[in-house]
Amino acid sequence: MKLIFEKNILRKYFLMIVVLILLFAAGFRAFNLYKTYRSYEGEIKSIEQSTDANIHNVLRIVIEEAHDIIEYKTKMDSITLHRSMIESMDMKTIYDNIVNMNLDAKFIKILDQVFDLSETEDNVIITVGTKDYVFYCKSNVDSDTYDHLDKDNKFITWEEYYASMDNPEVVQIAYEDLVMNRSEYVILRVDGVYPEGRYYTLEDIVDEYHTNGLKNMDKYYILTIGVITDTGDIFGESDDIYMQHNPNVNKIYIYKAVCLENFIKEYQPLLDSFDQSMSTKIIQVRNNTEFSNALINIFLVTSSIIIVMIVIKSLDDENIEIQDKVEKPK
Repeated sequence: MKLIFEKNILRKYFLMIVVLILLFAAGFRAFNLYKTYRSYEGEIKSIEQSTDANIHNVLRIVIEEAHDIIEYKTKMDSITLHRSMIESMDMKTIYDNIVNMNLDAKFIKILDQVFDLSETEDNVIITVGTKDYVFYCKSNVDSDTYDHLDKDNKFITWEEYYASMDNPEVVQIAYEDLVMNRSEYVILRVDGVYPEGRYYTLEDIVDEYHTNGLKNMDKYYILTIGVITDTGDIFGESDDIYMQHNPNVNKIYIYKAVCLENFIKEYQPLLDSFDQSMSTKIIQVRNNTEFSNALINIFLVTSSIIIVMIVIKSLDDENIEIQDKVEKPK
């Protein structure tokens, strides 16, 4: 009897240990799953942040390069216009055209030749004027706002020009910031949608691409300026050496706004490759995590089955001993 009692006590302790082992295994598995989830989440976040950083850097380079190209072409247009005017007209005729506001067909023809958009793939908006007036506009942009620009070759005030735009206040700020060298990057939007009453920056476009890809890139235009001339005008008047605000100087200002879409499209395969690489890495991390989880689950299930079988066997042995004792009394 004492021997059976001792065996029963040992079996109870054994069963308690088995239950504790199962509880420990379950707790350990729960902790492991949580740790795996946190590790997976952290690794995915790291991959996404790295991909965003790569796209961000490429976009910055693309937009900076686009700005430099557009700015260079605008300055070259101003040089070409300057040379064409000098070669084709005498100073009195030039003065009569841009100062006395008496545009003639010859001058308009020169402007049309310099700003020929017939073979231009990008959408472009061109505005030419003096400090007080706009006398030439041209565009190949498919927009009601800009459809009239290449039809009116006459002097209008800058106020009238701005009033014809969507969101005149922001457009005026953008143009004036450029002429006063108050901004390095000026980005306009043809539908007049601007954040907080300001024009767009390089960072705004990067954020827009991250959110919507190329969806709205056809609406954004980099605006640059060319001046005839930087140090004075073609009639011999010079700017003040220090302040550069001689009111007698009749400069010609050439503003060119060019759509960003084609510049970004050119690099679209590279930008897409970052997303594809990110997706591949995420799938690899997920597969590795799922494989590790599967191994742990198999081990836990196998261990649990073995332990349960041991418990059942122990209980069966105990029942047999008790039954033997009942059937064989002293």
